[in-house]
Amino acid sequence: MHWAENRKRYLLSLLAIGGLLAAWYGFLLTIDKYAPLNPFVQYATYYCGLYFVGCLYASTLFAGLGSKAEGIQILAVPASQLEKLLCAIFFGVILFYLMYTLVFYIVDIPMLQLANRIAANEHRVWPGTAIPLPKMEVLNIRNSEWAPVPDKEYHLFLAGYFAIQSAFLLGSVYFTRYSFIKTIVGILLFWLAFIVFAEKGVRAHLPDGWTVYNLMQWNNYRINEAQLHLVRLPSWVEGGVIILVQYSCPFVFWFIAYIRLKEKEV
Repeated sequence: MHWAENRKRYLLSLLAIGGLLAAWYGFLLTIDKYAPLNPFVQYATYYCGLYFVGCLYASTLFAGLGSKAEGIQILAVPASQLEKLLCAIFFGVILFYLMYTLVFYIVDIPMLQLANRIAANEHRVWPGTAIPLPKMEVLNIRNSEWAPVPDKEYHLFLAGYFAIQSAFLLGSVYFTRYSFIKTIVGILLFWLAFIVFAEKGVRAHLPDGWTVYNLMQWNNYRINEAQLHLVRLPSWVEGGVIILVQYSCPFVFWFIAYIRLKEKEV
């Protein structure tokens, strides 16, 4: 039923995403004739679009609850609240991610071939040198050797996307109006509280000369042999905390959304 009611909107949205990606790549081709679609540009384009469009879409999944007429229609659907939430997760999280990635590569591959042809025909070498231009390769989301270390080893950007998108899905259930904006404000306030806690609650109470090396390690910066004076949690605790934080956030937000959805009234 959800697909029957929204398939036109979804298909038009995918066309719009593809058109925006093509327009962005076309703009890059006009301003840079040498390496307009290098791996970093593709990487930034993929994740910026994924975060913005995915979070914007998630904030609309239960936006109809903010309207009395639409809210009554949604709540009157003969399905349990868990089934409605699972339907939203399927279309808004799983299917959206797969379709966005598919549209990205449908646009990225031909535009990258065009960029390589332009660079080979007009600029075979870097300006002012005899160094040949390298061929731009298609972005590999799963195995990016050039990506930042946290993302290359732990896929933190991808895990962070699902965590943040789940927060916007929760916001669409929790807030009746302007859920996208209110969720952004809520995330920023949470981040501010975390920074204050890290600075005033942890760093300010460390012994003199000690500082936070990362979230689970502390270092004495006055001693040159830093690694010999590095205080850290056991490896199994560190690994468990990283896995818990990295993968549990979406499920926590989905569970809260389910509880809120059960209590929802129009």
